[in-house]
Amino acid sequence: MADVQKPALLPLLWLLPKRWKLAPAQLPPRLQTLAGVVERGLLSPIVLAALVDDLCHLLPPAPVGGQPGAVEPGISQKESKAKSALECWSQDSTLDGPLPQDETSWLAENSQDYGQISEQTQPTTPSTPRRSQQLNGGLNWQNIGLANGPSAPQRTRNRTTAQLLNRLGANLISGPQGMEIRKMGGASSSRAWMASLQANGWQVRAQLRASVASFGLGASLEIPGQGWAQVPLALPMRTGMLSSSGTEIQTLLPHSCLELQLGREQTTITLQYYQGTEGMCGWEAMNDLNRPWQNNRDNGTVRYIGECFRGEALLDLMDLCDWIALVHNQEASEHRLRIGGYGSLGFCIDSSALLQQASTGQCDLYPILLTSIWRQRLQERSNQLAKGIGEELSDGHIRAAARYGEALEQLPLDLSPQGGEACLEAKRRMRASQPLSSPFLLLQQPH
Repeated sequence: MADVQKPALLPLLWLLPKRWKLAPAQLPPRLQTLAGVVERGLLSPIVLAALVDDLCHLLPPAPVGGQPGAVEPGISQKESKAKSALECWSQDSTLDGPLPQDETSWLAENSQDYGQISEQTQPTTPSTPRRSQQLNGGLNWQNIGLANGPSAPQRTRNRTTAQLLNRLGANLISGPQGMEIRKMGGASSSRAWMASLQANGWQVRAQLRASVASFGLGASLEIPGQGWAQVPLALPMRTGMLSSSGTEIQTLLPHSCLELQLGREQTTITLQYYQGTEGMCGWEAMNDLNRPWQNNRDNGTVRYIGECFRGEALLDLMDLCDWIALVHNQEASEHRLRIGGYGSLGFCIDSSALLQQASTGQCDLYPILLTSIWRQRLQERSNQLAKGIGEELSDGHIRAAARYGEALEQLPLDLSPQGGEACLEAKRRMRASQPLSSPFLLLQQPH
């Protein structure tokens, strides 16, 4: 994980199935027992939930971002400079520069691109450190030779638009004691901005989606005389449920998000909303590499869930996205949760499920792992925020807060489905979360 610059994903090494490792993981003594338990079998909902719950107690709390002073024990210098979830969500800039305030500057093409490697500079040689090459058996931890989905200008617009929506949502905590209110084209909320875009000829649509999770990791293997072959990655998972043949059902851990697409004439902007490993809950650019085995919208590897949100339903959804991000990021910051609360406050699947449950009254995602204690804490945080904002809270956000509370109570919990009806419902949601087409044999087996 250090070699691919994703140290936050180190716990995933402990979850790899037996025989996947070439040598025992080198872990701190206080974590070796936990790692030994999860190392001997496949990932499961119970193990995953227990892992993220225990990590809050086993590891030191996340540092308070941006504050000078001595580094706390167990925290690296890099981590000590990390922003809190609330700071990430509410920042007024991206790596591309300050956020725009009008449509002209928003849509202006910017040749500078800090995102994934552009098509022209895609590596043709491995960058894996020499010390790791022998252990990897020739495997390189990146997808050499794959092109980005969006172009460089599109990636810039995607990043800028994502943070604009985050910052407009953060206006909920603006005021005399908070930050300055940010506007975009005269709009001071994500709802108002989307309404303005719709009124000015933009096609705006959103839909939940699921695909096989790889946490942004890729791998490729050089075949002499043939070039680089891509190696699809996924995390197999036990379910605790029996198939019709009497064997335990296994599946692949999915990634899920709300996809938002804005389009007018030749301009297309694509974003995703979820609780992510980026360190916050909110909007992110959809600037993925084109992995046809995982994230292609046209070949069945992306599974769209439910109906599209458009018009007034989409505007209500924007209020809900604002509120969930506010509650989760505030909770993560106050409790100093690592990775912005990822895991403790749910995974990407849980944030998508909350959106669907609150918007439509149903859930089609699996597995749901947001546990009771954090649901209680999130409900308390939501109540505190609603009370603190008081009369400044819009009618749309008042409705969003109420629907969010109902969703916290109504969402299923998939740690261990009990009874025939619960298992049938969990299997239905599991099938609804799987891609319609996939090269992974595990997803091609009948359940």
